[in-house]
Amino acid sequence: MNMPGCLRSLCASLLLVPALSACGLVPQFASCEGTDAALAELAKVPMLELRPDGATPLGGGAAPAARCVEDTAGAWLTAGRLYAYSGSRTEVLEYYGRVAPAAGWRPVHDLDVGPDGRMAVFCFESRSRPSVTLAFNTAQELREFHDLDPGPEADGSGPRTWFSLSAEADTDGSRMGCFG
Repeated sequence: MNMPGCLRSLCASLLLVPALSACGLVPQFASCEGTDAALAELAKVPMLELRPDGATPLGGGAAPAARCVEDTAGAWLTAGRLYAYSGSRTEVLEYYGRVAPAAGWRPVHDLDVGPDGRMAVFCFESRSRPSVTLAFNTAQELREFHDLDPGPEADGSGPRTWFSLSAEADTDGSRMGCFG
């Protein structure tokens, strides 16, 4: 038995595997190419239009903003809308606790306000449609992450609750559940 020959074969095999992976034998991540039709459909998810009386969309636009996101984990579609509301978080949760099931989405976990200072995200699933998340935002988050100025309402003289609804789907438009 020729040990150096075996060792040489083993080393060659170890070098060949990464080379073959780079050549396409391993599946590649999805990309945003060709997702326009699926994005248009995702923006039409009916629950994105449901909102409590008095909640107004932020950032303009008559429809939810939809985009494809690409990062090192792959690509996915997201559509969402930000709202300003003069009521409380509890009122928003009570509203979606009533209307989401009536519209065909069920809460994945109990809806509660959660401790102060913690960003709470609530998720609703439907059998045949994308999941929808409800998140509460601060005035600072609106400025930093959404490039929106919440205006005078941030000083307590106007709407005091900001929240967002978003739906996500795979790049082919197929539904994604709350947890991927």
